[in-house]
Amino acid sequence: MRGSILTLFIILSHCSFAQRFDLGDPIDPSPKEFKLLGISSETGVKSYKYLGAIYGYMFGRRIGDIIIGVKSGHIATTVYNMIPESSDIGVPTEIIDGIQGSLPFPLAYRNGVYGVNIDNTSISISRTNNALTFNKDRIMYFSSVKRSLLLNK
Repeated sequence: MRGSILTLFIILSHCSFAQRFDLGDPIDPSPKEFKLLGISSETGVKSYKYLGAIYGYMFGRRIGDIIIGVKSGHIATTVYNMIPESSDIGVPTEIIDGIQGSLPFPLAYRNGVYGVNIDNTSISISRTNNALTFNKDRIMYFSSVKRSLLLNK
């Protein structure tokens, strides 16, 4: 009997248990509302561009495009491309102040990008003209906060 208890202990000590947690809001991107942009070979996150009309504003700027990253049917990342005003230079101070006012830690500034990582949340904001802004001059707000304005419409 003693040998079987020892064997059971050895077997149990080599087992590991895991459970998957989905932190983001659930979403099922339909082809009518979302265009698949690509799938990360590294993480499996699928990136979609929202195709519907966008009437929202962030920090006083109209949102031009919304891109969401989806993994296992849940939102993993969100990118809001805000249309700058003609008088904007870089990322306007009122936008930085608005973001900073809601954070417990200061935004860092590196190479034209403001950002912060807090626990499992990342936020970055920059004035950008690249593939993520569809080659348009935009103020790009990236967030790994697991919620999207799209689900509040």
